[in-house]
Amino acid sequence: MKVGELTKRLQSEDANNPVVLYLLKDYSLNGCELETIIEIDGQVEITVKPYNTDEGGNKIESEVA
Repeated sequence: MKVGELTKRLQSEDANNPVVLYLLKDYSLNGCELETIIEIDGQVEITVKPYNTDEGGNKIESEVA
């Protein structure tokens, strides 16, 4: 996917609507949150991480059972 294609898809949406991200794995959707969006080496990288995790994607200690 190119930035222009993503921009075009999002332009038809209400700018005030929340964005929800999911990771699809083994037919299961798991909610994620946006970590970073950066441009590097001529491409845009979008990084997501599971909810309630630190910047490394690890469960926050107070939430680990």
